[in-house]
Amino acid sequence: MVGVNATATAAQSGGLPDSTLVGVLVSFLSASLVYVFRQYWEKRKLKRALVTEVSQMEGLKECADQMDRIDEPPERPLQPDDVPAVGSIPTSVYEGSTVKIGLLGGLVGQGELNGVVNFYSRVQRHKGIVEKVSSDEDVADTDQEDLYDDIRGLNEKRNRIVKHDTFDLD
Repeated sequence: MVGVNATATAAQSGGLPDSTLVGVLVSFLSASLVYVFRQYWEKRKLKRALVTEVSQMEGLKECADQMDRIDEPPERPLQPDDVPAVGSIPTSVYEGSTVKIGLLGGLVGQGELNGVVNFYSRVQRHKGIVEKVSSDEDVADTDQEDLYDDIRGLNEKRNRIVKHDTFDLD
């Protein structure tokens, strides 16, 4: 009887590693799927928030329209009335999402990440110039010329981002 119990115990314990391995594998796959889905969802939310913020950048249009009405710097230095209110060029979503911005990259979406970073880099540069002009600070002629020359193109890019719902435009 002792020999039969030892054989039965050995048979049961022989099946145990297989079921444990299957359990671990199922748990790993489940956790991986949850992780991938969560990353995908976070990426969609971030992209939607950024596109919404870009759509609210009315100051880019106002600035571009004003640059069409005035003489080119340095012939006429920019005045505070020539630029929009700084608040009309929001960047708080982008600035608050810097730790998540990498979600827009990855194997398939590298163009989206590059597009966001390139667009917002230009926006922040011009927003800084607008802030200086608004507060009547001394602004280098080259910065004024850059704002004058580039703001129309930046506004056009803004319009394309909103229209196509993507930053991957290049």
